[in-house]
Amino acid sequence: MTNYARPIARDQGGAQLDGYPAPDKAIVRWNVENQVASSVINLNSTSTGIEIMPTGAQGAKIRWVPVTETAAAAGAKASVIASGLGANFDHHIQPSTMRRFIIPKETQGQMPAGGLQVGSVNGLYQRLAWINANGVTSILAVEY
Repeated sequence: MTNYARPIARDQGGAQLDGYPAPDKAIVRWNVENQVASSVINLNSTSTGIEIMPTGAQGAKIRWVPVTETAAAAGAKASVIASGLGANFDHHIQPSTMRRFIIPKETQGQMPAGGLQVGSVNGLYQRLAWINANGVTSILAVEY
């Protein structure tokens, strides 16, 4: 499997700087207040990672949404369900805790050609759904 994620930061001696994000400027920034309903975001085609931090209440739950989930498809219909028998989240992020994710692969990807970005070449997920875990929560996120 190829390593498509941006490399982590290193000091002048070449040692890894664990806990630091890749030394790249943010591609997209999200600030969603009072996230009480499931929302789906489209990830930037050049993003390989995302940092997410819920503030307040019980945190947030996220789910990687496959391209096959459309309004016409049966099932979750591109949303995340935080609790109960239909819960379908992939990750729970505790309140006031920042989590970093490498965007996972969904498909085999496409052969590099003019205009294709790292997401399509590597078959990365193109959408992410998030919702509060229980209570009023705002979500801050940055794509790299």
